[in-house]
Amino acid sequence: MSTAAPPAPPPVAAAPPSLPRWGVQTGFFQRRQPAFWLFVVLFVFTALTIVSEQQAYLQFFPAGWLFSIVLLALYVVPVALAIWLLDLFEREPISLVAAAFVWGGIVAAGLAITTNTALLEALAKLFGPDFAQTWGVAVVAPPVEETFKYLGVVVIYLIARSEIDDLFDGFVYGAIVGLGFAAVENVTYFMQAVAGSGGGDQIGPVLGMFVLRSVLVGAYMHVLWTGLSGLGLAYYVTQRDQPRGKRVLYAAALFALAVGAHFIWNSPLLTDLLSGLGGIVVFGLIKGLPFLAFLVLLVVLARRRERRWFGTFTAADVGTDVLTEQELADLSGLRSRWDARRRIGQRKGPQVGRLAGQLQREQINLAMIRARVGDDQDPALYAQRDRIRAIRGQLDAFPDLVPAGAMTMQPGAPGVPSGMPTQPPGLPTQPPGLPIQPPGLPTHVVPPAGMAAWIAPDPTQPPSVMLGPGVPLALLETRGAWARVIGSNGWTGWVDGRLLVRLG
Repeated sequence: MSTAAPPAPPPVAAAPPSLPRWGVQTGFFQRRQPAFWLFVVLFVFTALTIVSEQQAYLQFFPAGWLFSIVLLALYVVPVALAIWLLDLFEREPISLVAAAFVWGGIVAAGLAITTNTALLEALAKLFGPDFAQTWGVAVVAPPVEETFKYLGVVVIYLIARSEIDDLFDGFVYGAIVGLGFAAVENVTYFMQAVAGSGGGDQIGPVLGMFVLRSVLVGAYMHVLWTGLSGLGLAYYVTQRDQPRGKRVLYAAALFALAVGAHFIWNSPLLTDLLSGLGGIVVFGLIKGLPFLAFLVLLVVLARRRERRWFGTFTAADVGTDVLTEQELADLSGLRSRWDARRRIGQRKGPQVGRLAGQLQREQINLAMIRARVGDDQDPALYAQRDRIRAIRGQLDAFPDLVPAGAMTMQPGAPGVPSGMPTQPPGLPTQPPGLPIQPPGLPTHVVPPAGMAAWIAPDPTQPPSVMLGPGVPLALLETRGAWARVIGSNGWTGWVDGRLLVRLG
């Protein structure tokens, strides 16, 4: 007698993608988190090593050490700012970014100094000093340094879990940790170059090593490696809709790739190329460029994912007076945001360009609030929409100084007085815009034919802008036929006062 087979269990549905918790800002000082105190203890322990090392450099090579700090500031500040600006929507808290830098430069570097030294000595005993001299830094440094730097990203996540809520966040914290590590490591290389020169305290070897490591090759290496492993951690902790095994595999693969790229960079392979400028550049391109290209690809994909989230959070407001389709497109990139502010600044003056930047920030904040509250009818969203409408009303209240399609004035055209310069083809349309006290009521308007304006009452110079018909102006002063006027948005310039149309 046969029995029916039991019905198969229904398939387990994958968890829906977890929405990033934008707008939930968590700082570094989370005293209830054990990871915060782990950070503090390790910082105190390793700072003793780093500080004593830097004090020795300062004692023996004061000029070289101080010059190293100046050069590193010129390298670190722009790179850190670029990494921070790449995070277009939810910028990371400054305290956590600073903590990531400190972990890389103090904790990871301090732990790596002690561990690398011990392992290199063990390697020399096991395989001989020649092997340790040739391959030691390639075998020991990559797994040790990448592990300690990666732990920094893990600790940052454990301190403030809500801050790593999408892939790009992992890159930001990993890259900043790597930048801090590179800064302290470079000081060591600079001081070794000074000591090896045999000429005492000097800055020449520091400059040479800076050009080699921070300009020609190695400028982005630690940023690249820890950025990769940070992306892997972010994939594991944010992609909850994916199977756990897949998330572990991706995180482990990106960490292994970071270690492998570090190994290739430290290995003695291709060291014969390190002769002459061309060889140095080729060395850096072969050893670092493929991994950099892969990281750039991952960053582009992560940025594209963030733009999709931004579109999701603002979908209910796109096409309204809160957020137009064009503004949504402008907000998707840093350059497109700058271009949008520049365009309106050309039309209405630099003061309005800055106001447009404020509008963009509030539109981004709208997405932050929507991600935080999770309800389209939340009172906070209504208040934010009203704030955006108020700024837009201020923008609309400023008249255009240069209306679209304003006609170019040619020599002999009506309104161009003889003896004054005329507008050449391709005249720029952005007013110079000087921050002065705003005027009262307008006293004149531009005549129907429009008129040229100059930065200064100098007829030998070309006009700086064309003013469209009917633009209201206030007269500030006159010099013969010249008149200095100011627009309602603060722009000032010189025009032919004989052509102005007086109001009243």
